[in-house]
Amino acid sequence: MEQDGDTTEAIHMSLVDVLISIGSAGLAVFSLPTVLNKNSQVPRKTASIPSASILTYFVPLFAISGLDLTAITIAGQAVVWWLIVAFRPVRKTR
Repeated sequence: MEQDGDTTEAIHMSLVDVLISIGSAGLAVFSLPTVLNKNSQVPRKTASIPSASILTYFVPLFAISGLDLTAITIAGQAVVWWLIVAFRPVRKTR
């Protein structure tokens, strides 16, 4: 009987992993045009750097908790944000 509980918990954990991963992969994909478009500008680097840092911080936390697919997609999202920080100019306010 105890084994059924473990199986149910594993199914819930994998479902959570897949759902979070779909969301974070989508965010990474939809952020890519900002990196690829040379004319795009980010509002402020002060917003992009903390976003990239926080995403980077969460990667090992998800990996330790067993949400490996989520950790991989969050890492992809972090890479996209670091690329935005590195390559997109800051919009000049007037």
